[in-house]
Amino acid sequence: MQPLTPPQIMALANRVVGHGEPSLLCHNLAGRVRYANPAACNTLGYAYEEMMEKSISDYTPDWTQATWSAHCQRTIDQGSDQVFSHHRNCSGTCYPVAVYSVPHLIHETNEQLICSMIRSVEHSKRYINMLGSVESAYRIGSFDLDITNDSMIASQNLKAMLGVKDADELRPRAIVSRLGKEDTKRWTDHLEHFRRGFYRMDENYLMRAAADQQVLMRVVMWSRLEGGAVTGITGHYEIVEEAGKETMISLEESQRRHIIRALRYTNGRVTGPNGAGRLLKINGKTLFARMKKLNINREDYAQR
Repeated sequence: MQPLTPPQIMALANRVVGHGEPSLLCHNLAGRVRYANPAACNTLGYAYEEMMEKSISDYTPDWTQATWSAHCQRTIDQGSDQVFSHHRNCSGTCYPVAVYSVPHLIHETNEQLICSMIRSVEHSKRYINMLGSVESAYRIGSFDLDITNDSMIASQNLKAMLGVKDADELRPRAIVSRLGKEDTKRWTDHLEHFRRGFYRMDENYLMRAAADQQVLMRVVMWSRLEGGAVTGITGHYEIVEEAGKETMISLEESQRRHIIRALRYTNGRVTGPNGAGRLLKINGKTLFARMKKLNINREDYAQR
């Protein structure tokens, strides 16, 4: 495979210079690197000659060949495509990136390339918000699904907890394969609510995790709205307990959690036909008294 000539590289620069991104990587449809600018080489820690021997799978651990092929097809069909992923530098450190790609055809050889402008999103609002909803701990991992551009990012903790390399395996609809029959319908019913508008789920599921271990997992996720439309789903998973180890809580705490869940479901409404009292089949005044006794405050059930 012949390296790109200076005029071909100049044509690439003219194609993408308007985007002002410092790191530029170009690949063929098989995923082999055909060009990398100095900024991309420095960020990944490889010399230019080393980059020319790389494939996209060498530094993008989340992507399979099928993932890359789908990205290429969207880029060609739409004229561009943007996704979120993770890159891994030469020292093995992974960091989240936004990848904006455009197609470019080398006319002399009729070689189709995918040119990607790459920037770290480790300090972006989206990534910080995703991680900010939970503490940094082995037993908790978070994710963010952007519906508008069909991209998924997930914390390294979450991928480790569930034993996956590709964040796409953590999409809410893909989780169904990890659940038992008794939980599948409950999960899919919740997903249907997410399609209709703002919704929040806070449930425990017995789930297949890393190394095929059965783990009791608390899953909290909520939809994001922009202009009245659902644009994404954000949430986190927390290991409650490994299977076979029963966790006991007091009856009072169990009752408190149950009331909070009902209040979240009714968007904080206590009384009336759409209130938590009717959902729990309890008189509104009695429910108010119970909430006071259990120290349930608005911040406990207010939607994020």
